[in-house]
Amino acid sequence: MGRQIFYALVLAAAIAGTAATAQAASYDIASDFSTASNPNDPWSYGFAPVLAPPTVPALVLYDQNGTTSCGGDRPFWRSSVVQSLGAPAVFDNPTGSPIDCGIYVHPAHTAGFHPGQNGEFSIYRFTAPSAGSYALDATFIVLDYGGTDVHILDNGTQLYTANSPTDQPTGTVFGSYSQNLSLAAGEVIDFAVGVGPDGSFISDGTGINATLTTGAAVPEPSTLLLLAASLPGLGFIRRRTR
Repeated sequence: MGRQIFYALVLAAAIAGTAATAQAASYDIASDFSTASNPNDPWSYGFAPVLAPPTVPALVLYDQNGTTSCGGDRPFWRSSVVQSLGAPAVFDNPTGSPIDCGIYVHPAHTAGFHPGQNGEFSIYRFTAPSAGSYALDATFIVLDYGGTDVHILDNGTQLYTANSPTDQPTGTVFGSYSQNLSLAAGEVIDFAVGVGPDGSFISDGTGINATLTTGAAVPEPSTLLLLAASLPGLGFIRRRTR
């Protein structure tokens, strides 16, 4: 009987471990950036006129994409409805080298965003593709010198906020947040940037790196069926050893 239990535990651990590994996934705000489509599941890019926690921001999707020449081509999304000097917008440096934009340097493999003239918040939205545990890690980086306010919201409830300093050099990390979150399918995490305490959108480019990584998942029903189908074989082992 003891040997049967031993084999069952070994088999269950192997199957569960394989299922968890197969289902693990990591979503990266910078490396997942795409100008091919918006939404770019599970990411959406847009702006909101206001943030009013705990209400989920009413996201207006960006509908114009392209590249800007800023010491190198940077892909972007922006709006044809609300726009002044190309903002609000989101953009990305997908290369392995910093991009020199003249007044600031955009770090390698780093996303960015810029608020709008009328105080519009520029937003990266992550929509959880499935229920589970997600490890959220985010850092905010000074790009330009204007000074901004940044936010992380979970279904409209604010998890984190910080202000970008105006006296720190480009590339300075001014905020970070790490937390394990239990998300339902369809739950949204918003990363937002606003004009900051000075109320001006001039020179408000802000960098962001963020990942959401799923934790161990419950085995799929097919995995449980495989375990159940294996149990008769354990009975055979037991009979052979008696």
